[in-house]
Amino acid sequence: MLAESFIAFAALLSVSAPEYQDPRTAYAAVNGLPVARYVAATSPAPVKIRPESVGVEVTAQSAFVLDIASGEALFEKEEQTAHPIASLTKLMTAMTFLDTKPDLNEMVTVLGEDDPREGRSVFLPGEKFTKGELLEALLVGSVNTAGNTLARVTGGKEVFVRKMNDKARELQLQRAMFYEPTGLDANNQATARDVARMLRAALNYPEIREATEHQSVILPGRVSGKPYDIKSTNLLLGSFLNKGAYRIVAAKTGSLPEAGYCLAQVTSHDGHEIIAVVLGSTDHFSRFQDAKALTYWAFQTYGWPVSSAQLLKSE
Repeated sequence: MLAESFIAFAALLSVSAPEYQDPRTAYAAVNGLPVARYVAATSPAPVKIRPESVGVEVTAQSAFVLDIASGEALFEKEEQTAHPIASLTKLMTAMTFLDTKPDLNEMVTVLGEDDPREGRSVFLPGEKFTKGELLEALLVGSVNTAGNTLARVTGGKEVFVRKMNDKARELQLQRAMFYEPTGLDANNQATARDVARMLRAALNYPEIREATEHQSVILPGRVSGKPYDIKSTNLLLGSFLNKGAYRIVAAKTGSLPEAGYCLAQVTSHDGHEIIAVVLGSTDHFSRFQDAKALTYWAFQTYGWPVSSAQLLKSE
């Protein structure tokens, strides 16, 4: 199995990277699920303005589109079937880690045992990073060693994984199950609907939103002497979905031979936010095309009524 961080175009480790720059360290529940705090407590569901449009064809085995504010499902394809989710696991890893209220400036050392030895190693054993830097490596470049390190220094891997599954139950993820914090184990599984709920909950964490918006992050090589240039695995950050009236708010990629190619993404357009999830797309590029097509289709097919909260805000 290849780690997600090595399937993307760009190499995660660049010896010719620019100088190190410090990374940023810094309603009511529907179906019992938490929603990002900036979402109105009550929001009307979007209305289909193109009733003749039934959706788009995607290569993904499962797909799901969710309106964040209302919790309304806008598109469904085998959304209740559990699949391996690969590095989408790292959303749960990040939330579980942040729930412990860690000191993101605390320095930790990467150990040899943290390297899953899947593909080329990104961080050398003995390298030192702050917890915040490892979190960014986890979410921006999907670095597996970062996930293992954070789990080890947050109570140990066994305890950490138990907390991940506790978090899944807290969020009422119906078929989600986690066995380790990176997504390399194909037994880490969930449905497309579960993943959408998981990403929706992740919006409550500003550190996750900020990290997944980065196209790259540069981390210092305090031991190696060379900075690490961590490239985002999300190619859609450079697409039209992140320009003009569109903005990518948060996202995570994932891939394994058993999982195919996966993507979960929050996109905003004219103040409205939707989540698109694709699991088991046929190849590296198809997942991005699948998610892009679903997102564009949803925003072109549905209209959003003006909520009472929006009316008050405009006064």
